[in-house]
Amino acid sequence: MLRSSDFRLLPIQPSHPNYEKIKPMSKPLFSPKSVFWRVNRELACFIAAPRAVLMQIAHPLVAAGVAEHSDFRKHRFARLYRTSMAAAAITFGSRDFALRAVRTINQKHRVVNGVLKTQSGIFPAGTPYDANDPELKLWVLSTITESTLLVYELFVSRLSAEDRESYYSDSLRVAELFGIPEHIVPPTYEDFQLYYDRMMNDGVIQVSEQARGIYQALFARTPSGLLLFAGSAPGIRLLPQHLREGFGFGWKSSRGRLWESIPPVCRGLRRVTPSLLCANPAATLSQLLL
Repeated sequence: MLRSSDFRLLPIQPSHPNYEKIKPMSKPLFSPKSVFWRVNRELACFIAAPRAVLMQIAHPLVAAGVAEHSDFRKHRFARLYRTSMAAAAITFGSRDFALRAVRTINQKHRVVNGVLKTQSGIFPAGTPYDANDPELKLWVLSTITESTLLVYELFVSRLSAEDRESYYSDSLRVAELFGIPEHIVPPTYEDFQLYYDRMMNDGVIQVSEQARGIYQALFARTPSGLLLFAGSAPGIRLLPQHLREGFGFGWKSSRGRLWESIPPVCRGLRRVTPSLLCANPAATLSQLLL
């Protein structure tokens, strides 16, 4: 797995299968007028990152890859950093920059493979895992899509059905960048919801012992662990209840009532706050350079 210091972009090669489709250009992959850009530029969407990361490791095969190939105990912020960096590079960076970011991630993940040593959820011992498995990459990207839309609608503004479809349609370009075969990717937002529900309800996504160990190590009672937990708590609270319970995250009912009052206040404040103050600096810089 990557450390934050490993996020060095590798040069694009003409041999890349998508080189002709997405060649080096000064313009970003997505238009600043697109729903994809509008949603992802919001600083509030950083809340989605810890939620997405925990949902990723709730897949036992992803958890095994992280547990056995990552130095997360020494670099607690690394995966959140990678998630944020990759999202910014792909959404707001030039085409060349975005493709190089994806290529760097894929290349680093080539060594992340192995087999489960013990039964983990529905997966028996001996089940192979590979970080570049298209099915696992689809789940990882799906957690980011679902978490980002959830956070945006809770804390920024409601989206219409057309907006959600537009956002999801643009996200398919990201799946293509990561080399996920088209035939396994849900083609519409409705299909995506069915895929997500199936993953959540069919026993695939459940907190394994390895996932619980990662959670406990990330949020250990150390200065850096407590700091990471403080920044991640809103995202953790947004996890489905059975995953919160699986990770051992308790939440008193009184706090739950307080929590439910926060999103409407945030949406109200966002309506009267200038967009520049709420925008990801990478999005602002990219627009200035267009």
